[in-house]
Amino acid sequence: MRMNKKFAAIAGGIVLTGGLLAGSASAASAAQNSPSAASDCPSGYYCVWSGENYTGHRQQVAGNNSDLTIYSVFQNFKSWYNHGASCDFRWYSGKNYSGDTGVDTRGSKGSQSAAMYIKSNKWVNC
Repeated sequence: MRMNKKFAAIAGGIVLTGGLLAGSASAASAAQNSPSAASDCPSGYYCVWSGENYTGHRQQVAGNNSDLTIYSVFQNFKSWYNHGASCDFRWYSGKNYSGDTGVDTRGSKGSQSAAMYIKSNKWVNC
């Protein structure tokens, strides 16, 4: 799903954050949850945490987003969870749905020590 630092160094770098996404059919928010758990991610959202094992600053997004670079945690996260209500989460390494891409199926989650990033997303397979 996400890009690790090794690949980012080769590809040029990427990551993501949270807040309100203006001009799109989405919303992002930020929360400080420590300790935290994947279950803290609200239904219908894709959540990322700044730390491993769902710790640290959390940001979440719903809807399609052509530019997630204004959100810090999406640009440097270590844990993720797709708690989408009915869709898979397609991520992109570039803004405007460009660059490398992958899909995190509904319910998928993970954590790793290397920082990751996402620059845009779409909800698919609904």
